Amino acid sequence: MICCCFVSTVLSSTTLTHTHTLSLLFLLGSPRPPARFSHSSAAFLRTRVLDSLSVSICTCPSLTPPKSHCRAFSPLMLSSLTALAAVAALALVPAAQAQCGGGFLETNGAFNSFSVQNHGPDFTEITVSGLNSAAINSERYLLYCTSAAPDGLTLTTMGLPSNMKMFKVPVTSVGVAGTYTSSYVELGGEESAIKVLENPKNVVSPCLQAMVANGSTVALDDNNATQYESINVAFRPYQHIAQPKDVWIPMSDDVDPMLKIEYIRVVSLFFGQAMKGQAVFNDIRNSYNVMANDMKGIPAANRKRIAWIKYDFSRKSWAIRNNPFTKGIITAAGTSPIGRMQKVVGCGITFPLKGDIPDNQAISTEDIKTMILNSQLVIDETDLTGQSQSPSALWRSLTGFGPSDSVPVFDQKQVFALTKTLNEQGVSDYLYRVAARPDLLLKDVIQAQYRNYSPLYKFTFLDESFFYGTSPMDTPPESAEMCPTSTYNDVEKAIPNASWFTGDPTPPAPPVGGGIYGGDGSSSGQGGGSKTGIIVAVVCIAAILGAGFAFAFFKWSKRAKEDRFIELEEEMNNEIPLH
Repeated sequence: MICCCFVSTVLSSTTLTHTHTLSLLFLLGSPRPPARFSHSSAAFLRTRVLDSLSVSICTCPSLTPPKSHCRAFSPLMLSSLTALAAVAALALVPAAQAQCGGGFLETNGAFNSFSVQNHGPDFTEITVSGLNSAAINSERYLLYCTSAAPDGLTLTTMGLPSNMKMFKVPVTSVGVAGTYTSSYVELGGEESAIKVLENPKNVVSPCLQAMVANGSTVALDDNNATQYESINVAFRPYQHIAQPKDVWIPMSDDVDPMLKIEYIRVVSLFFGQAMKGQAVFNDIRNSYNVMANDMKGIPAANRKRIAWIKYDFSRKSWAIRNNPFTKGIITAAGTSPIGRMQKVVGCGITFPLKGDIPDNQAISTEDIKTMILNSQLVIDETDLTGQSQSPSALWRSLTGFGPSDSVPVFDQKQVFALTKTLNEQGVSDYLYRVAARPDLLLKDVIQAQYRNYSPLYKFTFLDESFFYGTSPMDTPPESAEMCPTSTYNDVEKAIPNASWFTGDPTPPAPPVGGGIYGGDGSSSGQGGGSKTGIIVAVVCIAAILGAGFAFAFFKWSKRAKEDRFIELEEEMNNEIPLH
């Protein structure tokens, strides 16, 4: 009976890690561990262990409790003393692996976007860097799980500066500036901790709208010292080193879509939910990669052309969205963006065409018309709010097409806005949620090209009602009343379709027209397409001449060395006396 209460006491008092859970359940033959590890999972484990041992959890006031407190061991339990010893040993292992941020292992974000270093079980150091090479600064934070913040001596022992920003984990009251960061918090299931939020009217998440409506979440006021004092941490999209509670969550479009989701893991650490954050991160990444791999089965000749554009009313011109984020999405969707850097194969030299212009650079009216005529899908970021004309009529006018002009991409209803998911104020959540959910955007772009890829899928960001001439406000908005049943932040696991998916059976029509986006490669004044062939030819000729010169020089130098050797040999023979 001592053994009975010994195991019960161990299981009731020991903090069990996820590793312990899986190991114990494996030893006990559990067919399936709990989906999520939590206090309830620990209770499940204790019950599973004791049920397997035919032992009830008993209160042990001493090491020798009365018999009535425990049931007898079953023969099954005694069938393996080794298994019993392993169970007890695992249960007694200190929870040294479970770190303060709720994680187990030290980790680094992709391209050094962040790093995590553990200083024992009670302290976790996080270093946040930028999303690209332009970010020369970084910030360091220390998470602690002790009752009080570490003193100067403890920090020195860990090799940390005395002015380190420190946060007690888990945080329970947070502020969010840069509304997109709220999606990182929500994905971890911690939206109830958001007490302060920048621009609450921009929120599209139904549950955050409900929190704003009932007053549990208020608008951010940087001039309100009392408000700042009331929160544990403030997540911001920019560095604010002087503020002790500010945490930097960088943002940039000059990176691949998969790099932005790295900060789901960083945010989860502050809530002590690193394992959950990692699981969400993995699901989003895997979903994105599964879809991207599916698109690799499309023959190169059948890949479609996509234009991602935006009209600037202030400068009255069109621009192409040509940054690493938009390129990454379009490329993963099984095609190449219009204007993407191309390669000319000849003489072994790779040469970029002029079509790869900088992001947001204005392009001529003729070039935008040619681009649209040669695209099978157009994504338009233009904000048409407050315009008197219908979206379709205004769009035709801005692109230079008349009401009766035939525009294939428009006639086939393949022009999309990014206004599908709105709140009641008509604000789209694309800019705020896409950083954390590029998988949803990728699925939108794939579905817009290939309706048979996932027939039951409904768009999240891309607004297909645009080409009907309706206003984005005709889309049913997300509202606070939808919170209890909303699937706003659900992360579905993608099912590979690569075995059968090859896109459309016929290739798109060849490009037409001139300019940098036309079929003949000529220039309309914004690029040097017509000069590309000449430049490549000149480079090729120069390369050939250079190679010939190098070979001739090599042969000449080798012959010169041989001649010099013969001369030296003759001189030596003349100087050495013969006997």
